[in-house]
Amino acid sequence: MTTVPIGKSALAQRLKPAGAAAVGLLVLGLNVAMLIGVQRFFPFGTMLGCVLFCAAAFGVAVGEPEDAYGYRPMWFKVGLVAAAIVGLVAGILLNIGLTAD
Repeated sequence: MTTVPIGKSALAQRLKPAGAAAVGLLVLGLNVAMLIGVQRFFPFGTMLGCVLFCAAAFGVAVGEPEDAYGYRPMWFKVGLVAAAIVGLVAGILLNIGLTAD
């Protein structure tokens, strides 16, 4: 008899994306602290923080689905890339908003 593989629980599927979201918020927070403290910010930092946060928020919302062989389904990959693109656009708009006087 063969055993059926047991997948991760719903909470375990969301721990890694939640950690990535926390890192994204940390990058954004450090950028805000630099902007307030020394009147400088890093455009790459705002874009990176927004991309990390948006992609990780998608991961927290849907979890990390995988099939019996350990592969991710295509809808998850497409959704992750779409969330990263939304984060990149948000980061660019945030940079434009911060530099416009």
